[in-house]
Amino acid sequence: MPKRKRRELHHLRQEPSRRRTYQLSHASPAEIYKPGFPMNILGNVRWFAIVGILVAVSMIVTAVLTTAGGTDQGNPDALPTATPAATASPDASPTGSPTPASKQFTAAEKVIDAEKNTYTATFKTSKGDFTVRLFADVAPNTVNSFVFLAKQGYFDSTTFHRVVSNFVIQGGDPTGTGTGGPGYQTEDEPNELRNKKGTIAMAKVSGQTQFGSQFFINLKDNPSLDYDNPTANKFYPFGEVISGMDVVEAIGRVQVGQGDRPLEPVTIQTIEITETPK
Repeated sequence: MPKRKRRELHHLRQEPSRRRTYQLSHASPAEIYKPGFPMNILGNVRWFAIVGILVAVSMIVTAVLTTAGGTDQGNPDALPTATPAATASPDASPTGSPTPASKQFTAAEKVIDAEKNTYTATFKTSKGDFTVRLFADVAPNTVNSFVFLAKQGYFDSTTFHRVVSNFVIQGGDPTGTGTGGPGYQTEDEPNELRNKKGTIAMAKVSGQTQFGSQFFINLKDNPSLDYDNPTANKFYPFGEVISGMDVVEAIGRVQVGQGDRPLEPVTIQTIEITETPK
């Protein structure tokens, strides 16, 4: 038999075998190559749209829940912090106008004698006056720095730049932005005083043990700021309001805008220091 004929017959004998190989599953090519989960969803326009909507809704809900926690003192953003490295936005100033450069010092001069005298500070504000008894015996360096700055007129015409309802009111920054300081830092003086309603403590960068000029007054008992809280954010009171707490509470009720800044500035006209022999 000629070679050509043999090859044709051989080819014909092979063809049925190939067909059987290709058709074992009795399935169409479209079914054989049908994608599995999740690619089958992505190939369906309707299911793809539904999945996209569900993802978008979950992201929005997460964002709303995160924002809603802004006034919780457990949130780091709600701590009474002073952040020199932060950059304020153009509308951050309560007055809406440029703030002149504040006075700067290399250190606080010694201006108190805790062994011989007691000290009070009377805040004269646009909402009224209130008086703070300073704990010079417990926190002499903190009180000394505060009294030194007050006597230098450092706090004159400054504002309570941050007010968080039912938490704290914060001031002591001549720039009105929450980023200013006196040019020097003072070390924490750890004590076991509680951050009770009406106590005053120094604000500082979260987790740090030094502070500048910014202070806050507690509008309620804030145990999460106390010396024995488990985090690194511990704030030590150095005084307590002894008269005019109604003025402090009135400041705590003012309307605020972005960054907890009062929409209408609350001004500290001056802080008068009274020294009384023991």
